[in-house]
Amino acid sequence: MKTFLLFLIFIATCSTSCVSTKVSSKNNYDYSVLRNNSKYIIETKNGNKIRQFEFLNQTENLIIGMQENSEVQIEKSNINKILKPSTGKTISLIIGIVGAAVVIPAYIGNKPVGQ
Repeated sequence: MKTFLLFLIFIATCSTSCVSTKVSSKNNYDYSVLRNNSKYIIETKNGNKIRQFEFLNQTENLIIGMQENSEVQIEKSNINKILKPSTGKTISLIIGIVGAAVVIPAYIGNKPVGQ
């Protein structure tokens, strides 16, 4: 049961990895924060997500990038928000959760860890 619970926590954490919002209505769609050759997740207004979008350039109405070795152009008017995945935050979150899952049962049972 303990292993199954750890597995569920691990899967939930991996599926909800940490991201930071770079472009949205909160910053008035300021595209100047995007950096060339960086990977982003783009959420469009119709609900689609474009993952692994490598930003290359922007024009007045478009952002231009690469996805799966092909050039993609997206109209800025169709973008709801742009997110940047944060691998470091995700890894530290997973380590913290797994550590807590190992240590907390030992304190509850008042036994040394590993017994």
